[in-house]
Amino acid sequence: MRSEACLLSRKREGTIVCRYLSFYDQRLKTTFRLPLVHIRIKQGNVALKTDALIDSGATSTFIPLELAEVLTIELSKEKHDFIGAGGTFSSYVAKVDLIEVLKGVTPFYEFKGILVTIPAAKGTLPYCVLGRDSIFRKYHIIFKENEEYTVFKVPKNR
Repeated sequence: MRSEACLLSRKREGTIVCRYLSFYDQRLKTTFRLPLVHIRIKQGNVALKTDALIDSGATSTFIPLELAEVLTIELSKEKHDFIGAGGTFSSYVAKVDLIEVLKGVTPFYEFKGILVTIPAAKGTLPYCVLGRDSIFRKYHIIFKENEEYTVFKVPKNR
């Protein structure tokens, strides 16, 4: 399986196809194929490349606390309660300078000055999450579960 997962479709301009990526869950000791994409997060003069889950059930975009610390993201003073698949958890809201969604090493979309949610406890999230407040506002997204790929289609009115 190829690790570079995204291809620009030659048939339809503005369509990006991303193969699912492998994710190893240390608690379950199992590998899953998930609709993950490569992203680059930049905050100030610090940048890092990681993966993010494309999650149609997430109302917010999330960054794990561990990554927020590496990026030195300034957290809000107050915490808010969020409800996720694992129950309720306390989180901060913070502004991130830039999140680039990547096709190989090339960005196919950039979110500048994006508000993200950062869980207050380490270990809450195993990866970043692009939710309905970000990537779903820019693309029509189709999950091809049996074929293990995600299609990002630019809306005609964009």
